[in-house]
Amino acid sequence: MALNKTTLGTALNNATNAWNDVAISDADLPAARQAYWEKVAECIIDHFKTAIEIKIPGNGLLAPSGGGAVTGTSTTGTIL
Repeated sequence: MALNKTTLGTALNNATNAWNDVAISDADLPAARQAYWEKVAECIIDHFKTAIEIKIPGNGLLAPSGGGAVTGTSTTGTIL
């Protein structure tokens, strides 16, 4: 699956609906703002982790059928 604005938009909308019509005192406002933005960031990170596609060009490493040195480029990586 590729990144999708509708899927991400829905996740953000659902995650932030919990903040609608919530009474927050002035003393709790900074903590509430921090929690809100952490939830938004969590949705974006989770979307990247589950929906991103990485395409690595090339064929990787190749060994000649008659013997000889292995050639090519090997690229590895991880999205955490």
